[in-house]
Amino acid sequence: MRDEKDSVSGSQFFINEIAIFLVATAIVLRETITKFERTTARVTEKVVTGSAQADRDLIVTLQDFDRLNQEFVTLAEVLIQAAAKPGDSWLRPEGGSHPAEDAVAAVSVADLKERLLRQLGMSTIDLAVASVGEEAVF
Repeated sequence: MRDEKDSVSGSQFFINEIAIFLVATAIVLRETITKFERTTARVTEKVVTGSAQADRDLIVTLQDFDRLNQEFVTLAEVLIQAAAKPGDSWLRPEGGSHPAEDAVAAVSVADLKERLLRQLGMSTIDLAVASVGEEAVF
């Protein structure tokens, strides 16, 4: 009976680690989508106003699009790497880092890596409190 109980609690722990990673990734994805929406609005505004200053601003804003594209591609790679992890690798060693941090370690976009690691460092309670409709502040 004890082995069954340990197995169930181990399974729950495994599921909890995956849930923490997915929530952290979803929060960062939502932040990136918000940035994308703001950048889209800026491009639209620059094109509509058509001022001489808009040319330079438009170029800078389009560079923002390129950075956002890099973030979206990187988030997809993080999810693919995490999905490829064997089940037992999701068990966090006592006092150790989150099991998905090795997938995040490969992220080359510094701001994105920092945001993901910050989210993974939150407690489960903090993640449960995060509102789905809340807009992220940059």
